[in-house]
Amino acid sequence: MEDKICLGCLAANKKLRNNYCSKCIKELFNGNVPNPLNFDRIEFTKKRAELSPRMSISGVQDKISLTFEKKDLIPTASNGKYILKPITNGDGHIQNEKDIVANEHLSMLISKSIFKIPTASCGLIRFSDGELAYITKRFDYDEETNLKYDQEDFAGIMGITPVTHGENYKYDACSYLDCAKMIKQHVATSIVSQEDFFKRIILNYLICNGDAHLKNFSLYSKADSNEYFLTPSYDLLNTRFHINEKYGDMAIDLLDDYTETYEAYGYYTYDDFKTFAKYIDLPEIRFNKIIKFIEDSYLEVKDLIDKSFLSPKAKEFYKESYKDRMKRLRIK
Repeated sequence: MEDKICLGCLAANKKLRNNYCSKCIKELFNGNVPNPLNFDRIEFTKKRAELSPRMSISGVQDKISLTFEKKDLIPTASNGKYILKPITNGDGHIQNEKDIVANEHLSMLISKSIFKIPTASCGLIRFSDGELAYITKRFDYDEETNLKYDQEDFAGIMGITPVTHGENYKYDACSYLDCAKMIKQHVATSIVSQEDFFKRIILNYLICNGDAHLKNFSLYSKADSNEYFLTPSYDLLNTRFHINEKYGDMAIDLLDDYTETYEAYGYYTYDDFKTFAKYIDLPEIRFNKIIKFIEDSYLEVKDLIDKSFLSPKAKEFYKESYKDRMKRLRIK
């Protein structure tokens, strides 16, 4: 059955071309039908070392940049249009590393396909030996002119660095509420963007992404424009399945101060997110609609989890942890 599942959107489709449906070929690969990669994970490691010895993702996943050469996606040191992440080799710190690729792919699809949050286009792609890797399309350039967008992550915009705020600056320097205030200051369409940001934060909570830190949110200004917008979401993952340590529920605090409910339970609940919505001026009717949507969409989320390339163990963990977070939000 796997051969009839699109490696982009996970939809069952008998008319696949090199494992992708026509929609994903157009959206993810700009109409190109990519061949499987002509190298394996061992060769990937060698190529990464050659192209960029220090390139990594939070010390967990390696990555390299790819570009098309006819129908082949090949590693490149510059001007790449895709980012490739394989299964991490593992160092004892990461558990269940073989599921990390499918985990990120699934998490990104939940964001994009179900929650309708602007999200980087992504999919899975096979190495030469058949092993799956995660591939995502870069969004920081104009596809017609090839001009790079002016992009800055939240840490950079807020002037937060290891020098100013210490080694854990990405996590300890501010709250998501501070980020929302920054959006209001810099984004012209801040009313729309605040709701978008709220959805991103509550989704990260639902999928147990404990690594949604300041550098995993960014603003960009498109070519010939002075207006800034939230970039598409990226680097989404259920981190609880892979990290053995006892991290908090979220990468950074939701609010500047803990609510009475948080003090009582020790974790974020419906009341905390309602308070967050109030502080960012999200109308109560919109907040209620989002909560209702989370309830109504669970079966769709569950179905996508079941369709994913996660192992049976990972699928059960993902569903159980998502459902547990729903209960915290008073959602059945």
